[in-house]
Amino acid sequence: MTSKNSKDIGKYQINALLGSGTMGRIYRVTIPVLEKTAALKLFTPSPALIKKVGLTWLREQFIHEAAVIANIRHPNVVSIWSLEETANELFYLMEYYCRNLGQLIGESYWADRPSRKVSVDKACHYMTQIIEGLCRLHEADIIHRDIKPFNIMIEDTGTVKIVDFGLSKRRGEKRLLSAEKLTIGTPFYSAPEQIDSPETVDQRADLYSAGVILYRMVTGHLPDKNPALPSELNAQLDRNCDRFILKAIAPHPDERFQTAEAMSEELKAFSVLYKNARQRECFTPADVSQEEKTAPQIKTTLPIRSESSRILAKNARMVFNLDDLHQPTVFVENAFQKISDTTVIDQATNLIWQQSGSRYPMMWDQAQRYIQMLSESGFGGYQNWRMPTINEMLSLVNPMHDDNFCMEPVFSANQKWLWSSDTRSKKSVWTVDAQMGFVTCSDLFDYNFVKGVCSVN
Repeated sequence: MTSKNSKDIGKYQINALLGSGTMGRIYRVTIPVLEKTAALKLFTPSPALIKKVGLTWLREQFIHEAAVIANIRHPNVVSIWSLEETANELFYLMEYYCRNLGQLIGESYWADRPSRKVSVDKACHYMTQIIEGLCRLHEADIIHRDIKPFNIMIEDTGTVKIVDFGLSKRRGEKRLLSAEKLTIGTPFYSAPEQIDSPETVDQRADLYSAGVILYRMVTGHLPDKNPALPSELNAQLDRNCDRFILKAIAPHPDERFQTAEAMSEELKAFSVLYKNARQRECFTPADVSQEEKTAPQIKTTLPIRSESSRILAKNARMVFNLDDLHQPTVFVENAFQKISDTTVIDQATNLIWQQSGSRYPMMWDQAQRYIQMLSESGFGGYQNWRMPTINEMLSLVNPMHDDNFCMEPVFSANQKWLWSSDTRSKKSVWTVDAQMGFVTCSDLFDYNFVKGVCSVN
């Protein structure tokens, strides 16, 4: 088996270890010649697991995982490209994505802690795609059995991809008895019947898990045995939201949505009702709207750090002024003014910004070249463009409104995930989610947008 310190797996060059479990390790790798980034799952079961169920069964399970999904073609299901084996390695290659829903909401290994809330519109956007992916899987008689935020990848365009089919099974499939010794699913997200009898569950267990994800996104909490009404945890929700979500997570499968198609149709209807209700609430006189817009903000008295630094994870919250969910605790009362169609100045900070930024997301070294190009070309009449620090980028973020942070309308909304000039290590860089207003970090090979800044002389 390949050791954790190896630089290659077969013909593929290892860039980073993305994660590991009892069945295997997942790496980000480079495909030779093409120089294309991919994800590779290597069969490396733990000695304890081998002793528990046997190497032969585990190997069959790993091959089964790849075979289950290899021929499924759907925009919301990850693509597996190949299953390969060398003298001492068994692995499969698949699409690589650098962010997932678990990271987006800030779910940690202590999953029962509060997480970041997602706006209802965005939650419905993600949930619609999750259910569409489940529609396709269930049509092929595949039950996933481990739907959770960390198994929901998010493309740069916002498209959702369901991944990790290690626990999946085909409807009616008879598996080896050894499987009964394994824990099937993830606590908090598994349906009650899946915990009691994992080998007998049907598609309704996946729909339950999807419902828990929706509850989590819009409330920031996980439901308990007697879940609070979602509207009690989020004032933006109404009774229609409560009915839909509580039906999705009903303890007994007969009380839930019976098919992914039925859940999809009701989600569409619920989404329309919610948007119509919100539009009626938001139709207010101009003076009321103005009062909302000029609600007091916290104006920082600290200087905004402009020199890039290496900020260790243990110091990030203090340096960046973040709360437990890595969202800002200090806001700037900006004074934006457009200089041209491409540049904006903030009189409050004396910083000049690109109105938009890069057209497409790019890797770290490409982002640096992009900033260099801005200076060399004298973009907007300036030649001292640089990549902003995290503190400078957070000066653009407004306080939460309707469960979402945002930048002023003077800026383009296309650049959702932004590189900073602050590094966390030699291989990772601090970044900002401009829509949800939180700080995270990305590897050098991940893809983010970049927005240039320069200081007023």
